[in-house]
Amino acid sequence: MNRTTRVALAFLLFAGAGAACSPTATPAPPGTVAAASSAPSSPAATPSPSASQRPPAVTLAEAGKVVRGILGADDVVRASGDESFALAQTRDAQAQIIAVAFQSTGREPPRYTWGTPTLLVPRLDRPPYWFAAVAERKDESGRSRTAMLVFMKQYEVSLWQLSFASLLYPGTPPPAVSLDPEGYATALPTKDDTVAISPHLMAPLHATIAEEGPGGFAAELIAAGPQTTGYFTEVEKIQPDFKRRGFLYDSLFAATAFPIYALRTTDGGAAIMYSLTRTTLWQAKIKATEGLVPVPEDVRWDVGSLTVPYMLRVVDTQQYVSHVSRKGSPEPARIIAFDDAPTGVSSR
Repeated sequence: MNRTTRVALAFLLFAGAGAACSPTATPAPPGTVAAASSAPSSPAATPSPSASQRPPAVTLAEAGKVVRGILGADDVVRASGDESFALAQTRDAQAQIIAVAFQSTGREPPRYTWGTPTLLVPRLDRPPYWFAAVAERKDESGRSRTAMLVFMKQYEVSLWQLSFASLLYPGTPPPAVSLDPEGYATALPTKDDTVAISPHLMAPLHATIAEEGPGGFAAELIAAGPQTTGYFTEVEKIQPDFKRRGFLYDSLFAATAFPIYALRTTDGGAAIMYSLTRTTLWQAKIKATEGLVPVPEDVRWDVGSLTVPYMLRVVDTQQYVSHVSRKGSPEPARIIAFDDAPTGVSSR
């Protein structure tokens, strides 16, 4: 699907659902817990109408056990360089990102220690089951970031796996998720229309503002920032220089088929977790016997050289958390968390 078709489709989808956006997230009270959505390949995981009358399929106790087990094993497999075990613990976009963490470092990926997680567990009565968690992640240098994680169990007989991980912008508090009296969150279906931007539209709208910038139709819907209008500004700055040097340069964004997760927030809006891809192309006008196209440092481990003769294409897998306001609010959606890795490289 080309850029024009994708943008037009996003517009039609958005127009049919009704528009608006979201305010900055407010800090979550201690012990907050969060909500749900569904994998594209499965029926929407929606709360049961009588959920409050019976125990949820995934309890807070079970969720806590899952987080401790997976994060504890993550450090062990990173220390041992066991990529296959690491991949067995992950799925969706996170599996692609973890593979790069091992392959780009010679099976010596960065290691982390984790603080006590805040569990965000929705009431779900059928698979796919999932829940979110917020935890402090400290790297080997002692630098700390707040991570937002999603754990998924596709079927009753499936093992729990880490599906999604993103890092809150420094200084940004976690989204304040609405909890019921028992501490469970409210799950939103992907096509929920009670919020300013329905969860299934957030990714294509985000891709649109990244490509069209402040002059595009999505600019009033999503707030400016480094991972929205900032991408457009970056490309606009780079393209003229590459053109003068005889290169084509472009960067395209697209929604993925990976699961979308959405949690009701206390302001009536939602925290939405989703993935994008960014495909960046560098291409020389002629093919040289020696390298012409420079290779960015973060993919040299894959390419094996500083330059390539003619063309380089890099696909970046990105994971985001956005905060969207309630339907009817004039506030734009805001991106509050981001993480990424270059997960596909081709050259010639």
